[in-house]
Amino acid sequence: MNALTNSSISNGFDTVFSEVDSTKKLNLKNNNCLRLFYLDIFNNEFTYTGLHQLLQRNIGRYVFSRASIEQFKAEGDAEAIGLKAIELLRKANNPNDYGAGGELGEILLYLFLENKLDAPKLLSKVELKTTGNQYVFGSDGVHLFQLDNKNFQLILGESKIKGILSKAVDEAFESIEKVSNNPDNELRLIEKNILSESFDEATTEFIKSLIVPLKRDKTISVDNAFGIFLGYTLDIDATQYSNSDFRNAVNEKLRNDLDEIASYIEKKINESGLTGYSFYFYILPFNNAKDDRAAIINKLKCE
Repeated sequence: MNALTNSSISNGFDTVFSEVDSTKKLNLKNNNCLRLFYLDIFNNEFTYTGLHQLLQRNIGRYVFSRASIEQFKAEGDAEAIGLKAIELLRKANNPNDYGAGGELGEILLYLFLENKLDAPKLLSKVELKTTGNQYVFGSDGVHLFQLDNKNFQLILGESKIKGILSKAVDEAFESIEKVSNNPDNELRLIEKNILSESFDEATTEFIKSLIVPLKRDKTISVDNAFGIFLGYTLDIDATQYSNSDFRNAVNEKLRNDLDEIASYIEKKINESGLTGYSFYFYILPFNNAKDDRAAIINKLKCE
């Protein structure tokens, strides 16, 4: 029934990201997940080579709508999509985050929601930045997730990359609470500013049947949910380990981090009064979150 398909290129995703072998479910009534991934390790540190190539491959699909990409192809400009996307990304800097690489979390959120949740993008934050609406857009993206033929969720995205994982959770929930207090904002933006331009006619009508009040198909249930990407610094002194011992220490640390943050996230959800929502968490450690997120994005923008 879902007329929407994923926009990202999934080839290589599971090679770049490995998942910690400790699955977690939050103690919530609604659907949820808490998944922690990590990058390949070389000489006692995470390597970003594969991540960079994956970002290169998908940057155009994150920045541009499906309709825009089809237009590029129709005009014989497909090879320039990535370059044009990077140019727009340079111009769409948030003055409060200039040079800090905050866009990395937004892009990774998009990739995880599409590749691990199978929730196609409706729109990304950067699409609104380039139309001048960034200051009224609360989420880092909106995705559509189909639970079954009669149940859908609008996934409202939030991403935070901080040195300390609990700090990333705190700041994510500050933003989530603001979005949950104004639930119609994202729907208005999809309907009024993006919807008619981003999708073909059949897909547009399908999405309208889910989110536009006067077009709603009442036989289908639609709820809001939250998709969250969290990045943090892996706090291990690499100089104390051989290569093999470091890998073992990383695996043990990540399992412990996952256990500890699960309880903390459940506490935040209960304190925020958001138990009626589904939550989908994707977490990734960095060597140094603050420095690395800026370096990764700046390298991408300089391509």
